[in-house]
Amino acid sequence: MRDIHDLRHALNAETTDVAVHISPDLVRRRAHRIRTWRRTVAAAAVIAVAAGTVSTVRLVNAATPGFDVAGPPSSGTSLCPSPPDGPTSEMDALGTLVETGAVLDVPSRNLRYDVLIGLTWTIDEPGFAVAFRDQQAGTVEVWDTTLEVRDPSGDLAGKRADDPPRQFLSSQLELGPNTVLDVGLYTRTAHRITVASEGAATDAETSRNAATGWTLFWAQRRATPLPPERHTVSGFYEGPEQVTLTAYDAVGQPQHTVTGGLGVGGSVQNPRDGSAGPADPTSSPTTPTATCPSPDDAPR
Repeated sequence: MRDIHDLRHALNAETTDVAVHISPDLVRRRAHRIRTWRRTVAAAAVIAVAAGTVSTVRLVNAATPGFDVAGPPSSGTSLCPSPPDGPTSEMDALGTLVETGAVLDVPSRNLRYDVLIGLTWTIDEPGFAVAFRDQQAGTVEVWDTTLEVRDPSGDLAGKRADDPPRQFLSSQLELGPNTVLDVGLYTRTAHRITVASEGAATDAETSRNAATGWTLFWAQRRATPLPPERHTVSGFYEGPEQVTLTAYDAVGQPQHTVTGGLGVGGSVQNPRDGSAGPADPTSSPTTPTATCPSPDDAPR
C-alpha cells in the first residue's frame, strides 16, 4: 500500500518538467478569497432565514454582486459592508446558482441537501462552484470551488504553457449505491451534452451562463462511482469507470469529446463526507456562523 512519501515521490516525478505559472502569492490570495467568500455565503443564508419574507437569497453587499440562489427569503438590504478600499470584482458571482434537482442524504445526521452549481470570481479566472442547501434550515454553503484560468480562445487553459486549451471541466458526487451526479461546464454552446461511463451514456441537463458564454451541465445517473484511487495514481487514472463527456451541435454532430484526463472526473467535496468544509472550522456544515468578514479578511 502506498504511503504519503510514495505519493509525494510520484507527484515530483510526474511534474518535474511542468512550468508553474501561478505564484505562491497568488495561491495564498485565492485561498484567502475563497475563505472570505464562503463566510459571506454562510452569513447571508443565515440572515435570510431569519428575515422570512421573499423567495430568494440575494448574497450581496452594496457594491459587490453575489449569487442569487433558490431558497429562503432575503430582507433586500445589504448583508455585509464593502471592504474598506472599495468593491472587489474578484468576489463577484458570474450569474445564478442553478438547481440540479439532486439530493444528497446524510443519514447519520438525518439531513438532506439540495445540490446547486454556478460560476464565481472573474471571467478571466472563473471558479466552478458546487453548493449545498440544507432542506430543513434553508442555509446554503459552497463546499467545492474549482478555480480555472480562461484561455484567450475562451476555453480553459492547459496545465503547461504549450498545452492546448480544454473545453470541459467535470466533477462527480456519489449520491448513493450506484447513483452519481456528474456536474461541470463546457466552454461553448451545445445543443446536447452526454456523460458516459461503462458503455452507457446519459443526456445531461444544461444551462447557459450569460457572463462567460459557457454551458453548465449536470446529470444524475445510475453508474459505478469513480474510485478514490483515481487521485493517487501517477499520471491520469485509466480505470474502467472513466467518464466520457461529449458535446453535440444542432444536427447531432460531436463538437468536442474527452475521456478522463485533466479536469474530468474530479470529486465533489460535500457536507456528508466531510472531505472539506466551511471556511470556519468551528462551525458545523448546517449552522454557519452569521458574521461578515472582518476588514483584515478583505481580499487583497
